[in-house]
Amino acid sequence: MKTIFRITFLVLFGVVLFNSCTKISEPYYTVKSSIYVDTTKRSVLLEDYTGHLCVNCAPAAKIAGTIQDLYLGQVYVISVHAGQFAKPNPSSYYPYLTGDYRCAAGNDWNGYSGFNIDANPKGMVNRRPYNGNTSFGTTDWNQAVKIAVELPKVAVMTVNNTISSQDSTLQSKIEVKFLTGYTGKVNLTVCILEDSIYGGQLNIIPPDSVPIMKNFRFMHILRGSLNGSFGEEIAVNPASGKLVSKSYSLDFGTVAWVPSHCSVIAFISDADTKEVLHVVKSAELQP
Repeated sequence: MKTIFRITFLVLFGVVLFNSCTKISEPYYTVKSSIYVDTTKRSVLLEDYTGHLCVNCAPAAKIAGTIQDLYLGQVYVISVHAGQFAKPNPSSYYPYLTGDYRCAAGNDWNGYSGFNIDANPKGMVNRRPYNGNTSFGTTDWNQAVKIAVELPKVAVMTVNNTISSQDSTLQSKIEVKFLTGYTGKVNLTVCILEDSIYGGQLNIIPPDSVPIMKNFRFMHILRGSLNGSFGEEIAVNPASGKLVSKSYSLDFGTVAWVPSHCSVIAFISDADTKEVLHVVKSAELQP
């Protein structure tokens, strides 16, 4: 008999679940003991544009991870490996730079002129301008996040995943319920992230100021999108209470990713400005 593992991240209409945590009625829930997340606020996407040939990018990854931990359950990181610093470049001196973590979605985001990803490390917070720039350096990430988490919440989003132990096929159902009316076209983008990939990373920043970190742990790596680089349109001028449900699938047998290290991250955005309006991430895909 086919075995199906079920992983549910959030339940719509007010009940909130989180991996290894105690549920409390909205607007708060607990994440690992006494850390409280205010679920009335908008969840935030922090994108870290990086590459293993970038000598300043390892500390940036740590900064992004620290911010995510500080706003646990409200800020989610995507590590986007794209551009010239993300190319495999092994040599006799640096034989560890063989990894290729690029994907079509990351390449498209990196090349989109509106984001202006012209250096690494560089990041975006909800793809929303901060001090006049859509993308900016690490010194501005924390303050941009601090502003973004205070914005009004536009929607509730859920991710419900099933993965078959027989054929390793993932079925992911995304639901969006708009809490307020919104003027404009709204896109949904659904992506796969993978954690705990080890490989070489150039680095010159203390305290790990060595020419190459041979066994760097890469986290939140963007592996690809399930519905196109910039997603698909799901609503035009949605009214408060509008509910949208979409389903997607992925055959893990066709990719060299470890399902138990992968998660689904989904976000809605303004189709024209690209600003992210809300984001949700599932637990890792494990039994």
